[in-house]
Amino acid sequence: MASSDLYIKIQTSVFNQIQLQAEGEYPNENGGMLAGRYSADRHTVYIEQVVVPVEKLTGRTTFKRNAKGLEKVWEQLAKDGLRYVGEWHSHPNGSTQYSSTDLATMIDIEKEVTIANPLLLIVGVRSDGISSHTFYCYKNNELLEYKKMVDLKELFHGLQEQMQTSLNVNRTFIAHPSSKGDATEHHWINFLRTYLPDRYKVDKAIVIDSTGNVSEQMDIVIYDAIYTPFIFKQDDFMYIPAESVYAVFEVKQDVKGHIEYAAQKVESVRKLKRTSIGMVASGRDTIARPLTKIIGGILTTTSSYIGNDTVKKQLKELAGLQTLDLGCLCDTGSFYVDYNETVPEGINPTNNVNDNRRYIEQVYNSREINEIKFSDKDVSLFTFFLQLVSYLKSIGTVPAIDINAYLKAIHAEIDEDI
Repeated sequence: MASSDLYIKIQTSVFNQIQLQAEGEYPNENGGMLAGRYSADRHTVYIEQVVVPVEKLTGRTTFKRNAKGLEKVWEQLAKDGLRYVGEWHSHPNGSTQYSSTDLATMIDIEKEVTIANPLLLIVGVRSDGISSHTFYCYKNNELLEYKKMVDLKELFHGLQEQMQTSLNVNRTFIAHPSSKGDATEHHWINFLRTYLPDRYKVDKAIVIDSTGNVSEQMDIVIYDAIYTPFIFKQDDFMYIPAESVYAVFEVKQDVKGHIEYAAQKVESVRKLKRTSIGMVASGRDTIARPLTKIIGGILTTTSSYIGNDTVKKQLKELAGLQTLDLGCLCDTGSFYVDYNETVPEGINPTNNVNDNRRYIEQVYNSREINEIKFSDKDVSLFTFFLQLVSYLKSIGTVPAIDINAYLKAIHAEIDEDI
């Protein structure tokens, strides 16, 4: 929880203790003191213990406590690095809105303690347990309410563990290698379908071009969901036109021995012929845009290598259309490769298909590695995902496909103007 300048973190065990004390005194009020510590920058307060008063007065709408008899308790807490940080009390069958009595009590408390802005936690309790709770901070004769916030670190960690558990279960309990691979691919596809924007589609597929050439079967293809005019399905295989592809990934149980293999499969997509023609955007005619790069990478559950040096070495040995952009080794970390690239001179990629193809090939062939960066293993999944989103954003929209180039295969043609 946070206000504009202070975060509150309360241990689950501490909140459970407060819950038991509030429910135990119901239908009367109950309360106590909170002990904790502040971060070095004083932007976070960690509540780590509840101090139960020796003397207290409770009633349906009353709670008063006395600090007498707690001197030795606070001395021991001080030795443990804890100090007084605030109060808590319950509101039986009521809201967690503070009363004028609560405010007056906090005004008196600030005069007695060395802390400038003591906290107040009000817990709503009913016959069936805790109904709600609200934190306040006393400041300038006011009680300022804290707003509940999502802990992004905990959210990411939870989703990371969920994905890791699913992948490990597949690896442990599915014996047949082919079935195990299919299940792993399914988990990655579902993850990307769930979290990528709707403008992208994700499938296992083969990529084709207008001349009839095909890629190897790709475990994951991220492709355009808006401007893709056709997708073929035959004998349980899906065929996607090369112009519609944003990214392709190879999925393996372990990264060991599979970097070069993944690179060769990525190359099989990148070397396909792609068309690009002018289109109407926002009501205006636009010229054919240069071919965009196709993102290539590898996704694995584990890495058997000790450290990341071997993976880095193998990535550095790749060149041209085989270069990989990013990957995720779930139990080790995600990586991205930062390249220095040279934009070809003397080639106008909007002139014709051949110039466009030469342009993108020369971009890939000019690649020199500037840096290979690995994330911490605890955030491997989401650093990979956010890096992928960043790369997709930099591509924008794939070039418009020349449908007539595909229709030549059946000696047909369509009118593209209305």
